[in-house]
Amino acid sequence: MAENVILHVWPGEWELPSLDPECLTVMCYLKYSQIEHTVQVVDKNWDLFKNPLPRLTFKNEVFIGIDEIIDFVKQKKNVDLFLSDKSYPDMVAILCLFKQKFIPAFNSLCWLDNENTFNVIRRAYGKYLWFPFSLIKLRAMADNVKTAIMSNYRSTHVQFESINQHIIYESKECLNIISAKLGQNLFMFENKPSLLDAYLFGYLSILNKAPFANSILKSHLSASSNMCSLIARIQIENFPINKKEIEGRKAQELAKRMKFLSWLNFFSLKSWSRQSPSSPTSKLTELEEWEKRKQQLAAFSIALSAMLIYAFAIGFIRIDIMKTDVEYVEKN
Repeated sequence: MAENVILHVWPGEWELPSLDPECLTVMCYLKYSQIEHTVQVVDKNWDLFKNPLPRLTFKNEVFIGIDEIIDFVKQKKNVDLFLSDKSYPDMVAILCLFKQKFIPAFNSLCWLDNENTFNVIRRAYGKYLWFPFSLIKLRAMADNVKTAIMSNYRSTHVQFESINQHIIYESKECLNIISAKLGQNLFMFENKPSLLDAYLFGYLSILNKAPFANSILKSHLSASSNMCSLIARIQIENFPINKKEIEGRKAQELAKRMKFLSWLNFFSLKSWSRQSPSSPTSKLTELEEWEKRKQQLAAFSIALSAMLIYAFAIGFIRIDIMKTDVEYVEKN
């Protein structure tokens, strides 16, 4: 069985094994269950666009999403059953609280806060999605987050901006409860890992390490030293930082950027116009010079288009569509 369990996840970012909180949660829980498995990082554009992640395959079965994967792992080995009869229901209750109060605020910070969405999250995800796939995929993910948050409110007239502060307040209270319960323990309950610890690592590690700007949640987490120690200890024990792998990843990103810049220089007008005195272009006829100029203009257009597509893909350029109400007045 072990060799057939394959977990497909988003690539890593911010010195974490994955940039997606659900992928991190599943990876952590699989570590706790001690089920032998293989983690396959998905970095192909079409696979990331078409197939949802995290995704687990076992023989001919496919489990999609965190809920299906957690249920599969529990069927094989449920580490939560090692908790006492008193601790298990407490763990379930706090986990429900975390899902209801903290995760909506975290998702709002990642996908609905303009500054952090475009400068942090969309840029991180956009590294692995090409335009226009990045625009379609990330827009759909943001819409799903907003729909999930607004579904908790029955009134259709409630605006997201009016409830955002309330969501943040509830998330801070949730972190206070969890921090008080954790105390100086190694894990949340009986110094034994549980599904709650996996969830805490999956979400709080991103909140702690991603460069969010002016985030109330991030500042509140930083003030909880025991929570920061918990997620740092989980990473050290289960996902130690591989400096060579991180340096290799940075080298690949740098190589991609240099390759992109080299193409821009190749197609730019300046690179064509800067020729050495001994260049054969000095002997070209006027007709050849005119043909060359036309090629330069075409190349410059291609380079400009490629630059704009790249900027859209990583989130440097964004388009905000303003909706306005228009009244149609019928005149008799």
